[in-house]
Amino acid sequence: MSEAQDSTALQKTAGAADKREVILTSALDLFRHYGYRRTSMEDIARAAAVAKGTLYLYFKSKDELFEAICHSLAEQVGEGVTRAEALDLPLEAKLTALMEAKLGFVYRWILSSPHAAELVDSGSRFSKDVFGEVHDRFYSAVRRLVREGVEAGELDPASLGLTDDAAADALIAAACGAEKAPDEETFRTQLTAIIRMTLRGLRA
Repeated sequence: MSEAQDSTALQKTAGAADKREVILTSALDLFRHYGYRRTSMEDIARAAAVAKGTLYLYFKSKDELFEAICHSLAEQVGEGVTRAEALDLPLEAKLTALMEAKLGFVYRWILSSPHAAELVDSGSRFSKDVFGEVHDRFYSAVRRLVREGVEAGELDPASLGLTDDAAADALIAAACGAEKAPDEETFRTQLTAIIRMTLRGLRA
């Protein structure tokens, strides 16, 4: 293949990737605003400014498209968790960053939608395969951070009769309560308060 042909091939690949991303973004926006069931492939094609036939070249069905969205969201959450783990921050700030990377992202893109229940129900078909790995990474990151807090003498779960991992799991369970907040600002306020209060109870 000549250099010119190689360049053309790369441009086509990049163009296809961009079009696929536009389709995914448009579909997620429609699902969030109108629900999964009420959104048709024709609606998605129109929103993405592509022909319906072109849409089917990328995704054979709405289910396949929704699964691709789930994969994209899981990948973004995983990247956020990785970035949060790399931060050089005090314990509370780093825990907050980890919670925001997972719970905040999910709230912003799914749970803040008026059709959240339907989206979560639709996504449950793919949860184990798609979100399982990032879920485990998130739990491991929080547990690791709590253990570091114990080793540094900042936290003492044993004084409450808890293991380090049990304390981390309880912290995550408490933080998940913020997901019922009516808006993102309230969600962030409640998440911060939950983390602060829980850590205060675990302080050495």
